[in-house]
Amino acid sequence: MENKTKKKMPTDIKVFIIVCSVIAVILIAAVVYIIQPKDVALVQNSRVSGDEFKYYYSQDYQTYAQYIQSSENPESVLNYVKQLALSQAIEVEYILQEAQKNGFKADQKEMDENWATMEQNIINAATTYEMDVDDFCEQSFGTNLKKLKPLFRDAFIAQKYREAKIAEVAVDETKLAAFYEENKASFDYYTVRHILIELEQDAEDAVVQEKQKLAQDILDRVNKGEDFAALALEFSDDDGSNKTGGVYDVDQSTNFVPEFKEWTFASKAGDTGIVQSTYGFHVMKLDAVYDTLEANKEVITQAWQANEFQNKINTALNDGTVKVEILDGFSEF
Repeated sequence: MENKTKKKMPTDIKVFIIVCSVIAVILIAAVVYIIQPKDVALVQNSRVSGDEFKYYYSQDYQTYAQYIQSSENPESVLNYVKQLALSQAIEVEYILQEAQKNGFKADQKEMDENWATMEQNIINAATTYEMDVDDFCEQSFGTNLKKLKPLFRDAFIAQKYREAKIAEVAVDETKLAAFYEENKASFDYYTVRHILIELEQDAEDAVVQEKQKLAQDILDRVNKGEDFAALALEFSDDDGSNKTGGVYDVDQSTNFVPEFKEWTFASKAGDTGIVQSTYGFHVMKLDAVYDTLEANKEVITQAWQANEFQNKINTALNDGTVKVEILDGFSEF
């Protein structure tokens, strides 16, 4: 067989191939950049990426989905959700910078455990809906599972730093009292028990009278001192409370039938009675009323401290103390 010597490649062809390879790499990088979400904001000298924005936007969208669908102007709701997500992403970036500057470290074990739980929940949910895990993540969090992990960790660190700084806010009793008075409806609540004797709305008179008599008999037993929880377990048709003593905490925002709420707010601790609603007859007992600063002081104090901390953050981000710039990437979402 003829012995052939391998020809050397001309130098100019080598250079041409190298140049083409470099161009190809540049083009690939350009394509990757184009398909990647662009940065949406600048906070000090750090950028808020499109992935960070989508992480908050996806969750906020799910929260407001019902309002978007039912709104006469869904575009305005969508714009609100976009602005909310942008604010959250910017705030988290700023808080992370503050945490790093102050040498704050979140508990690594707790963070790892929380991520492991979240990851498993995502996998379980994707399996339940027969979806690819990354597809499920994209729908729920705006990114795939791999990119989700650092976003979750940043949010976790920011939240832990926030909690630590909130706890450090010195309490001003005068301001605390004023804060409570301004927000009483958010804090005051009543603890009430009930036993539901279910009644169809179109029930015949004889059935109505039978159910009403049963409710009255139960009320008589309550008034004689029998254990309400035991009676609720035996008689109540409310599956949501019959195993927990018939107990509900009721405030102004609680979604209960009007008759139930009206009786609750008109009563004093220890009062009992019967209320009829669209569900039937309710044997009622008001356990306690929490409508003072002293009664809810721990919760009110924590809320006031959180409010003070948030006001400080808002001021820093809006008065020029912190450099914040919205980038072109935000308008592309």
